[in-house]
Amino acid sequence: MREIGVVPDGAVLIHNGLVVESGPTRRIENLQQARTAREIDAAGKVVMPAFVDPNALLVSAPCSKGSGSSKISLSVLSRKRLEMGASAAASALARAGILSVGAHTGCATDLRETIKALLIHQGLQKRPLRIRSILSPRQSPAAGDLIERWIPAVRKRKLASILELTATRAGEIRQVAMAGANAGFSLRLRSDEELTDGGYELAVEGGAVAIVAPPPVRADFASRLAAIGCVYVLSASDVLKNDALHNAEDVAHSTRGIIDEGGAVALGSGYGQQGFASFNPQFLLHLGSTRFGMTEEEAICAATWNAACSLRMSHVTGSLEPGKSADVLVMDVSDYRELARRAGHNDVQLVIRAGQIIYKRAALMGLD
Repeated sequence: MREIGVVPDGAVLIHNGLVVESGPTRRIENLQQARTAREIDAAGKVVMPAFVDPNALLVSAPCSKGSGSSKISLSVLSRKRLEMGASAAASALARAGILSVGAHTGCATDLRETIKALLIHQGLQKRPLRIRSILSPRQSPAAGDLIERWIPAVRKRKLASILELTATRAGEIRQVAMAGANAGFSLRLRSDEELTDGGYELAVEGGAVAIVAPPPVRADFASRLAAIGCVYVLSASDVLKNDALHNAEDVAHSTRGIIDEGGAVALGSGYGQQGFASFNPQFLLHLGSTRFGMTEEEAICAATWNAACSLRMSHVTGSLEPGKSADVLVMDVSDYRELARRAGHNDVQLVIRAGQIIYKRAALMGLD
């Protein structure tokens, strides 16, 4: 886990959408470019990098009325309706301070629906989110079909750069993982249950960028995963869904073991229109510090830098370093440690994406 750099009385200098410099205010003010810069007063606030959600579902269909948990197929819904739903989700994420998202296609049931979802991702790019599309075939298509049809079709259109495979089928998907790597995809593994030894071995052999699985997690693989830059993504949806199934001490102990062994953990929402989910970043920070045994600093790192690393986006976002996109939040708290303690709050006062203010919290009306 990367340490966060806390700078009391700090400043960030932005030019042409990029971070030029960050550090103590006195030093930044003396820079030539700072003398003509527009100043945003954030005194008494926390200024931090925008959050990154590595595991969200932007394009999905609502449950059909009166049918329990059954879902409407994406194929019967117009692209316009799906775009409206995805756009609304993107706007809500941005208002919560999330500007980069790993969006998977888990709601699609076949290749046609998958292409439809990925094209919507492409159309929403930078409005306002930076989207890393993830090809995630969930309906267990045959390995041969994935290799011969799915991977070539998606790669030809350049619609996704990460291939997510179900780790519980480790024995069946080795060839698929190899075909994806040969086509230029990064590998991500997903499991709805605790990952098996076979899944961990596949992650190491395939050079996986991330593993998305519920706790508890295996700390004995941490150093091997860290050596290949693989990030373990823990999702709020898995915690909410399986809360009664896991001992809180075991969950915290296993997560702590990964961190102590040098492994990287990211926090994701698992957000979608169905099931248990919350994309509120402060709730994720709360889970990190209360359920996963992280310090407040580690939780913030897990929701920014590590999350960006899991999507291979850390060269663009996830921290306020020179040369990176100026994705900046001004939080209405005086101490960053308050963010995890205010679970469910949205303390975002200002959202800056690539140097442009895209959201400012409105003041109360009718007050003298």
